Amino acid sequence: MEISVIAAQSLDGFIAKHDLPGTDFTSEADKLHFSRILQTFDALIFGRLTYEVSRTAIRARLSTSLPRFVMTRNPGAWAGDTVSGQLEFVSDTPAALVTRLRDRGFRRCAVLGGSQIHSLFLENNLIDTLIITIEPRLFGRGVPFLHQRMDAKLRLEGAERLPASDTLLLTYRLIKLPRA
Repeated sequence: MEISVIAAQSLDGFIAKHDLPGTDFTSEADKLHFSRILQTFDALIFGRLTYEVSRTAIRARLSTSLPRFVMTRNPGAWAGDTVSGQLEFVSDTPAALVTRLRDRGFRRCAVLGGSQIHSLFLENNLIDTLIITIEPRLFGRGVPFLHQRMDAKLRLEGAERLPASDTLLLTYRLIKLPRA
């Protein structure tokens, strides 16, 4: 199964501005790119914090053709939000969730954040590609792309300017190193 992180960030590496949750800082070009690229995946993974921040938008777009999985330590607390086949809350480890999705026949999965989820999937060597839009913004503070220190090696596969914008789209493939 191919697993990609999709994220938008400021030039200085923040996925949320200052103490403000969400991606309201992204350009219209990024929003269009995001909408289009999601159509190439067959499952989405979020962390609980990302779900809480984007709950209304996530729930407005539910469909059986693109189920969403929210990682949380307490799935039972979200039983009222569960929509069978469209929105599930799981307490699996990243590796267990990937195995479960693969066993269910999913082929392309997007990890949509936040920084804790990015870090968990990367540290478990589960990410194949990073699809990152860089917005021409500097925040100085905010939510970083990663929640913890890490040293991952990447190979640039694509770089382009999104149409009618100053937003960059970068695609990197993770170079998977043997585990020590």
